[in-house]
Amino acid sequence: KDIAVEVNSLSKTYAMAGWRVGMVVGNARICAALARVKSYLDYGAYTPIQVAAAAALNGPQDCVEEIRGIYKGRRDTLVESMKRAGWDIPAPPASMFAWAPLPEAFREAGSMLFSKLLIEEAGVAVAPGVAFGEYGEGYVRIGLVENENRIRQAARNVRRFLANAEEILGRAHNTGTGL
Repeated sequence: KDIAVEVNSLSKTYAMAGWRVGMVVGNARICAALARVKSYLDYGAYTPIQVAAAAALNGPQDCVEEIRGIYKGRRDTLVESMKRAGWDIPAPPASMFAWAPLPEAFREAGSMLFSKLLIEEAGVAVAPGVAFGEYGEGYVRIGLVENENRIRQAARNVRRFLANAEEILGRAHNTGTGL
């Protein structure tokens, strides 16, 4: 509290992603400086959004556990179905995203090319890790935004994709979009 602040939002906890409702707590001087800068950037959130945020924070909290359960189910489905497809993805302990190391056959290709080929060949969209900085290379970020049936379908597409990895990489290399 003396030297730092903590920033949080209602995005995931209350399924208010995109509403841009959050809070900062901690060092009073830093919070005041942030409030001043923010006042130059916008005029505050739309009143009905503020009312909804207050209702979420002050109302029954059973929805939080329900949302956590949904994301846990999606996470478990992703990890299990991708493992069966041939792609080991570590289970994130607490997130709506999974950070997945590139499958062995695609490690040399990099996260950008892997992501491009995965959407073109398998219809599965992931975010290339390199987009999050140099330490993201070698990984992709997968959002747990789809229901469990769609995740299982994506895993079936990934299984076929990985089974044809050599051919897919060969085509990418020959067309100049690859390594």
